Amino acid sequence: MSEIRRRSLVTAMLAGGALPSLAWSQNAATLEIGVLPNISARLLLAQYQPLREYLAREMNRAVQVSTAPNWTAFHQRTLALDYDLVVTAANLARLAQLERGYVPLLSYAPNIKGMVVCASAKPIKTVAELRGQTLALSNPQSLVTMRGMQWLAENGLQRDKDFKTVNAPTDDNVGNVVVRGDALAAMLSGGEYRAIPDAIKAQLQVLTTFAEVASFVVMASPKLSAAEARAIKAHLQGFAAGSEEGKAFFASSGFAGMREPAAGLMESMDPYVEATRKVMAAPG
Repeated sequence: MSEIRRRSLVTAMLAGGALPSLAWSQNAATLEIGVLPNISARLLLAQYQPLREYLAREMNRAVQVSTAPNWTAFHQRTLALDYDLVVTAANLARLAQLERGYVPLLSYAPNIKGMVVCASAKPIKTVAELRGQTLALSNPQSLVTMRGMQWLAENGLQRDKDFKTVNAPTDDNVGNVVVRGDALAAMLSGGEYRAIPDAIKAQLQVLTTFAEVASFVVMASPKLSAAEARAIKAHLQGFAAGSEEGKAFFASSGFAGMREPAAGLMESMDPYVEATRKVMAAPG
């Protein structure tokens, strides 16, 4: 795969700083971090700039952040070992662990809220009103959507039988789909809701928060040695533990911190493994 194609969507490189480092030298290979495109590339680039700057300075090493046009392409690049680190959804993290030997380093806090929103101009009171209607999905391959489909089924609503779905082109404009009337409501995560432009968000209201699911996981590629992975993890913990760059990242992203993965976190994704493989293999 060509370098231009692989990093076509969003790529940023920071040269290593002048500070000394015990772990890295200025001749070290660029550290590439792949970030799941759960929001638009423009917003991801802005959010992850503080992390790039911090790691480049502290490790005295070039750091690059990349994403992909969609979740499937990102996951394919993950499995192809295109990245040294990935920040990805917990269900995709489990697949990467099982299929390619990625190692979980940290998970984001807090957990991710699953939400349903509707237009303020056409409010709905209960989820039952979705019967015979269209539901917009910001990220149809997400853990929030998988859990959301379970929740709707528990409420007597089966996808493609009782309601249909439409996929939004990008999650930061899923609100437009609802405001235009192309869908009665939208299902999305708290972070995706946060990414909706204020002018659109002002025309929406939250119907319900139906669940909380595991947050994103930072995974180390099997290309990295155990010592490299430990060193990078320590830098990430420093970033999250009160650095100015960390404060800026958490303020813009809506996350609150990075923590050790909870015991059993990865195994808790096993019920979603086959469904995740299926949606990742589906065309479009």
